[in-house]
Amino acid sequence: MPTIIENRRNLHQIPEIELTTQKTAQYIENILDLYDCKIDHPIPNSVTAFFDNKKEKTIVFRSDMDALPMEENTDLEFKSTNGCMHACGHDGHMAMVLEIAKYAKESDYNVLLLFQPGEEKPGGAKPIIDTQFFKQFNIAAIYGTHIYPELEKGKVYTRPNEMMAGGCEFEILVKGKASHAAQPQNGINALTACVEILQKSLEQEEKNFDNNTFHLLHFGTFRSGQAFNIIADQAHVRRSIRYYDPKVFDQIVNIIEQNMNNAVKKYKVQVNFKVNHHYPPVLNNEELFHTLYKNNLVNKLDSPVLISEDFGYYRNVASSIFFFLGTGDTIPLHSNKFTFDEDILKKGVELYRKLLTTKIPF
Repeated sequence: MPTIIENRRNLHQIPEIELTTQKTAQYIENILDLYDCKIDHPIPNSVTAFFDNKKEKTIVFRSDMDALPMEENTDLEFKSTNGCMHACGHDGHMAMVLEIAKYAKESDYNVLLLFQPGEEKPGGAKPIIDTQFFKQFNIAAIYGTHIYPELEKGKVYTRPNEMMAGGCEFEILVKGKASHAAQPQNGINALTACVEILQKSLEQEEKNFDNNTFHLLHFGTFRSGQAFNIIADQAHVRRSIRYYDPKVFDQIVNIIEQNMNNAVKKYKVQVNFKVNHHYPPVLNNEELFHTLYKNNLVNKLDSPVLISEDFGYYRNVASSIFFFLGTGDTIPLHSNKFTFDEDILKKGVELYRKLLTTKIPF
């Protein structure tokens, strides 16, 4: 059997992006073929391994599989050379879940190992859930881990309820009518209409929530017009929303939609609203957290983080909890220099082994 380090390094050298993780899936399946488990593929390039221990309930260990489209800039002997890179630690996540296969038969539960593509984008969790694949199992809990910089090396952190923010990336396209700037009566100014949508949305969003409610509306890009003396016939904006409470997201979207509708009436423009990417917040099961915390299996994270992860979808399947495994350094995720001390992976596996026999309170 390959060691956890060998698996991490082998996977590091074959990074693939989004849902196109064919080589990665084949490598994982080749390893899982060494065990007494049932292998499946809920969506293309995903891999699951079910260890039937003849128990009533099943626990799930999930790992993401995909990498990022960037050239690696490290000195690692096993660095990637195909223009993609595991710059977010997913190679380590996969290695930990592959390692727990060695101990799955020791569990007080049936064990399902889940390797999911497309975490970075476009999202692989929801398509897997939509297949109804999980309905054949009586799932008690779903576990996931992310390697995380700036936390103490080798320690596992989590918290109850809010863990990671929901993130929505979307765009607005405002269409007007071009004319000479000296003849504004012949045109419809998309730029003016779009600016008003932005300004009013930001003002109202800020006033809509008290200081105890987290909310974030950010405009990242704005493009409009083709010449200084021409009425702009279109304006294009890309923006993001971050939130922990889904009701906050709905309120922000309502504000934006109201201002878009007002602009249509006032300026006679056309407005198209398009969501490109949306992950719900990662909300950990509170009871499960307290069980693990009381048993000294995890450390408590002081506050949730603003980055998003599609693990949040799994709470619609069963009780779930997400962990951070500290790297002890400050190299940021998604950096082309990102790496970590491989010894921390053993700490992650230690937690997973304990979870195999930890009694779940429901």
